[in-house]
Amino acid sequence: MAKKLVPSGCPDPMTLAELAKGERINWSKKKDTFDTVAECFGITKEGFMENALQIMNPRISIDKNGNRKIISEKDAEKKIDSLLKAHARPSAAKKEAASKSAKKAPSAAEQRKKIVDVLMRREVSAKEKKEIVKSGELFGVGSNDEVYIASGMKWADKGYFFNETVDWKDICQGAIGDCYFLASLCSIAYVNPFLIKNTTALRGKWNNGSGGTDNFAPWHAIDFYVPADGYESTQAWSDKRKTVQTIVASEEILVSNNANEYNYGVCGPKEKDVRINGGTAPKTKVDRDSCWPAIYEKAYSKFLEKCTSDYPNMGSNAIIHGGFPSSALKELLHTEQVTTKTLASMTEDQIYSAALAGRNTPTTATIYAYSKVQNGKTIYYSKAGTESYYLGLGLYISHVYSLLDAFTRDNKKYVVLRNPHGYNPTALKNNPKVYHNSWGFNYGYNVMDTYRGTYDIYTGISGNDNPYKSNGVFLLEVGEFKRLFCDIDYYSGPSISVGSTSLQSEAPVKTINVSNLNTSASVKVKLEYTNPTTGAISTWNYGTLATLRQISFNLSSRGIADHTKVRVMIIAGSTTYYSRPVYYHNRGSKTVTFKYSSGRIIEA
Repeated sequence: MAKKLVPSGCPDPMTLAELAKGERINWSKKKDTFDTVAECFGITKEGFMENALQIMNPRISIDKNGNRKIISEKDAEKKIDSLLKAHARPSAAKKEAASKSAKKAPSAAEQRKKIVDVLMRREVSAKEKKEIVKSGELFGVGSNDEVYIASGMKWADKGYFFNETVDWKDICQGAIGDCYFLASLCSIAYVNPFLIKNTTALRGKWNNGSGGTDNFAPWHAIDFYVPADGYESTQAWSDKRKTVQTIVASEEILVSNNANEYNYGVCGPKEKDVRINGGTAPKTKVDRDSCWPAIYEKAYSKFLEKCTSDYPNMGSNAIIHGGFPSSALKELLHTEQVTTKTLASMTEDQIYSAALAGRNTPTTATIYAYSKVQNGKTIYYSKAGTESYYLGLGLYISHVYSLLDAFTRDNKKYVVLRNPHGYNPTALKNNPKVYHNSWGFNYGYNVMDTYRGTYDIYTGISGNDNPYKSNGVFLLEVGEFKRLFCDIDYYSGPSISVGSTSLQSEAPVKTINVSNLNTSASVKVKLEYTNPTTGAISTWNYGTLATLRQISFNLSSRGIADHTKVRVMIIAGSTTYYSRPVYYHNRGSKTVTFKYSSGRIIEA
């Protein structure tokens, strides 16, 4: 009998460790990611690796039957305190003994309580929250609105929604266990950034109701689809299945209440690099990362919670912690056409082909987590071994990765994966099935593929063996991928089109044929050109095309610029008809044929 699928949600342990420590850690100087994380939690490395999932998701419990539930706050606190105490580092145990004779030094129990508060994503007190709301610091909060304010955090407008446009590398997960959502969002952005950019609407609001120009704030309308049978969204929208719901969110996101203003949830690659490798975080909005992933994350939490305020629950009991990528893909792509396949049912060649399709089809890969009781202790595991076993390979259970592509290197087949954390733990360097040599891939020159780049979209992250500078990307042998991972989820509908930026980029055109199928009247033919740089429009007047005749236009003879948009104009009497636009490039070789008949231009 197949195991019941369990919602996945693995936060970034490094973000949680820094919150527990109360300071930024220069991870690049730490040789062992998990030992440093464990030290921040005051426990041994073995204690962390055996209990990472329970520590990072304290309110979530998975029983032996695969049922997931949110346990009470009191039970969660007791569980985490017990784990931290049972696996305390020797130095922490000595500190507790010493603290008994030093009244001013915090005891080990007090230290554990501080860590538990962080892991529980504890809110400020009800009194403090009331004062913050009353002060007007939070915009548009009504008396009945739910508001989440984490201890040590604040809501702040930190960066521009888009600095340039969407980049799949913009997504670097933080303290929220929503890898299923962020990996899906990353895969969509990787395939077609404009699918996100062109489906987000700007809505403005006047903060504090003053109407003054200085108080105008950009809000963004983001649409989420309610699947027919989803795990998360249908809880709040069970009466709105198969509809699209618009969620409006401001650019205020949850950040640390200090000068650095580090993101609590998803951040961008600049901030992640500073937090991992050191340096100074940019201070101005123009220099900071785009904040669109954080706004999407907040809007998604508002959607799941059906939250009426702009400050949705991000705490340890929030719905956003844990979910299925199949649901997230449906919600983001507004479709039911998402397919889940178990890797055990696929051959390695089929898996390789599915990964190759990830270039043009948003695809994710999941390592599910299950639990069992062994010698009175709860053990989490996945298909190939225990949680500790996976962490030793640099991988997380209850985690979703983006499946981007597949390459062959040194006669071995690899899949290209991306960890939404935006980096990989140092243990990945010890994984013998990961490709550790310099790598890259030249996709060839597709002159119309202007939004993904024409050569190597992995520029800046490939060609190195430093997990901290990988942006989460790595190559894993296909056989090992099948052994360790459980399922893949992918969009299985027709090509998605957003205007001229479809998933499948159109090849550039060199020659246009125009036919007049009329049997009784001649027509006038022109070509209209739109310069890609200036937007200036010009025409080439061919003249009259007799009945049942065809003319061929060689665009390379016209001296027009690459990427020029070209349309055929047919003038019949006093009416002008236009063909769909095509694009020219001097390296193009494609020929298209347009035929005019009875007041229509059709493409052959």
